[in-house]
Amino acid sequence: MPSAGKRLFALINYPRTFPVYLCTMCSRQKHLIKADVARWNEINGITFSLFKSLNWYMTYKKEFRNLIQHRLKNPSRTALSWIHFAIARILWKPLETLYINTEDIGGGLYIQHGFSTIISAKKIGENCRIYQQVTIGYRRDASPPVLEDNVSVTCGAKVLGDITMHSGSLAAAGAVVLKDVPENAIVGGVPAKIIRYKDEDDIWFQG
Repeated sequence: MPSAGKRLFALINYPRTFPVYLCTMCSRQKHLIKADVARWNEINGITFSLFKSLNWYMTYKKEFRNLIQHRLKNPSRTALSWIHFAIARILWKPLETLYINTEDIGGGLYIQHGFSTIISAKKIGENCRIYQQVTIGYRRDASPPVLEDNVSVTCGAKVLGDITMHSGSLAAAGAVVLKDVPENAIVGGVPAKIIRYKDEDDIWFQG
């Protein structure tokens, strides 16, 4: 349960969050934002309503601000979506070292810290998890990577080039992933190789 002081400070920020909430409700990305909030609540053990959850993460999680602002302007990039984006960015300063350059992102993306992270994938599936100091992007190929559903890229890992991390796979800390990763495989090292496969009792399988 959050402390009384944190809850009070979040309450004070309701007026700042309400315009962003209205933009969210009008956005074509509303269903994805709802999925993001549900996933963040699941991981953080939060049971607030949609508005209270949105306010909580906008107040205390800068990386969440980046994600919502990205959602509001993508993929349509219409005049209205840019207005929604501008409102959210003016009211809530994003994490300046987190860059999200992927238009096709499934719901439930969770960004853990997000410091010094670049996300330039061709596509990201549902319920993926990306940590700090991660680079997902190009190598010498014309296309960046694809991350399927429930993929995790942990701290300091690099996923580069025209490859696919298949569903449920995980890049361990500091891994440099240059080849396709099979389903539920954990890869590590430079260059990354398969360390083992997940099982139902694995903490990574559950989260």
